[in-house]
Amino acid sequence: MEHKRGMRCGEQLHNKNIHWGLSKLKKRVKEEAHKLPKRDGPFCGVKIEETMRKTTFKGANVFMSRDLVPPEIFDSLHDVLNDNGAEIFLCCDPSRNGPDDYHIISSRDHEKFNDLLQKGCNLLGPKCVLSCVKEHRVFPKQGFTCCIPMDGVKILASGFQMEQKDEINKLVTSMGGSLQTKASSDITFVIVKNVLAAKYKWALNNLKKPIVTENWLHQCWKEHRIVSSDPYRVLPFYGLTISITQVPLDERKEIEKLILQNGGKYCARLTRKTTHLVTNTMLRKDGVTFVLFLEHGSTTLLLEEHVWMRSHILSREAKSHP
Repeated sequence: MEHKRGMRCGEQLHNKNIHWGLSKLKKRVKEEAHKLPKRDGPFCGVKIEETMRKTTFKGANVFMSRDLVPPEIFDSLHDVLNDNGAEIFLCCDPSRNGPDDYHIISSRDHEKFNDLLQKGCNLLGPKCVLSCVKEHRVFPKQGFTCCIPMDGVKILASGFQMEQKDEINKLVTSMGGSLQTKASSDITFVIVKNVLAAKYKWALNNLKKPIVTENWLHQCWKEHRIVSSDPYRVLPFYGLTISITQVPLDERKEIEKLILQNGGKYCARLTRKTTHLVTNTMLRKDGVTFVLFLEHGSTTLLLEEHVWMRSHILSREAKSHP
């Protein structure tokens, strides 16, 4: 009996301690609550944040189809859209191409991508949606936005054919950036096909911003972020195909090495793809400078010392740029 009575007393004491602990906790919470700003107050950061989070996508009609969105992210994407005030339609309706209509699609490679784009639909990638949620920003209104790491970035492309520029424009705008048609001081990056591009010398001498190859842009697209420009900087002979004539063999090897180190291609034979011919003496015929295979049109004659000078000066200038 004494044992049972002791157990009951112990239980009562335990329950009393729990009750006392809960009462103390409630009292503490109540005291702390009075220190917080009122929920209806104009400076209630909690309420402002909550309101912003719930109305970020208010007015946006978002179309989600399981055929266009990967199953592993479909539910989580649906939840964040719903939590931020979007009107969600679980289908794909190409006829809905108004300014407030958005279609989520996993990739440019999807079979329905071109059809939706041609019908004027606003297309969003899952990464773009998540970034907009994180930054509390409205959806971009343009053809297709995969992600937005290039938001505010201005890019100038030079030396490319029209079709190549169109592809560059698609990649840049798909990442939230803009492709500029004219040179200006606020350009962020310059992409050139080779060092013969019209804007290359201007960018090198005046802009003092990274001058990169097209591979840089493709790597940014692949990683969905702006990657370092250093591995993709344009070297002094980038895009040039250079041949050598009338130069001693030992010097020829040194020049060949120099050409390759500075981004150029060495061609032992002069062909239609040759852009520059290196020689240690001027070739003359009837008193005028003569370029071998002049009918190639694009072949330029260089003296041997010009190669050394160009590689040294341009390498030094390129390294001094940010």
